[in-house]
Amino acid sequence: MKTLRFGCIGCGGMGRLHVLNAKHVPGMEVVAYADPAEDKAQKFLESYGGEYATGDPARLFADASLDGVLIQTGERHHPALGIAAARAGKHIFMEKPIALTVEEAIELERAVRQAGVKYLIGLCNRLAPMVRRAKELLPNPWITYGQCNDTVSAQACHNLDLIVHLFHQAPLQSVYATGGPYYGLDAHLPADSFVATLKFADGSQACYIQHGKAYNALMGKYSFQLFGKDRSVFLARRFKECHLSTSLDAPVFSTTFAGPDFSPTGQGEHFKDVRGPHGYMGHCDELVALCEAIRNHTEPPMTVEEGRHVLQVEKAILESVSTNQVIDYPHFLSRWGTAQPQR
Repeated sequence: MKTLRFGCIGCGGMGRLHVLNAKHVPGMEVVAYADPAEDKAQKFLESYGGEYATGDPARLFADASLDGVLIQTGERHHPALGIAAARAGKHIFMEKPIALTVEEAIELERAVRQAGVKYLIGLCNRLAPMVRRAKELLPNPWITYGQCNDTVSAQACHNLDLIVHLFHQAPLQSVYATGGPYYGLDAHLPADSFVATLKFADGSQACYIQHGKAYNALMGKYSFQLFGKDRSVFLARRFKECHLSTSLDAPVFSTTFAGPDFSPTGQGEHFKDVRGPHGYMGHCDELVALCEAIRNHTEPPMTVEEGRHVLQVEKAILESVSTNQVIDYPHFLSRWGTAQPQR
């Protein structure tokens, strides 16, 4: 098996996470590091091994020995770096979210498809063990309820991806949301907290609540409840728990992640346990999936189209908040001449 060689662009917390996880992926190695603060790249080289560090990502794009890049810089820089990587023929793993604007996301999407490279965006929760189990237990929910305590820019894309690309299979038809800037978060957006109702072509619905700093310790940072005609599934405590109920009695099936709780510092062995190969958040799995797609010439999960589409769903919610109007979602997409990804 040919070893796939990657460079890491962005040597911060998420870069460290993915470089460490790459060490657990057979046939994958990270050998180069780039960061505008070159000392950070040099520290990664010293700590994790490799061949060189640089302050200029262009050196990685010009390196013919590299198969791909891990882009871990934040969404403001994602489009330009992703387009440069695609044009250089590099496969791409990019942390979420894809971009600040839909227009930038579309430009990146076109570059990836024109270059024919593999691209996977880090919407890791779709690969989380408990999320996969929930999908098996209730493949087609009638109603989905999700809640999250975090900033819109940091977390909404994860949960909206699960709603529109995993839990519900029919195309999204309409969006209505109310909310506002209650906590002073996400100053560049019209709301940091909202309640959104999403309706799908098959009649199913989702209610998603983004509630800023308000916290529910029992449900955790984020959670989901999926309701069918004869059952419900509860994904609790940041997807550490999955419970199936078929009546008002005790759940008929429950499973819980047995490892350590999430480390607030994001450092050390504690951090690697929950986000690494034995964790519950799907981070290591996405690197495995990208490498398999490269070797097998297949499409990876969490595509560039889906990254763009999740951003459009978020924008539709925020437009509904601003206008107090129901958004006709197919008409909303027609502004850009784009479509919902087929599943």
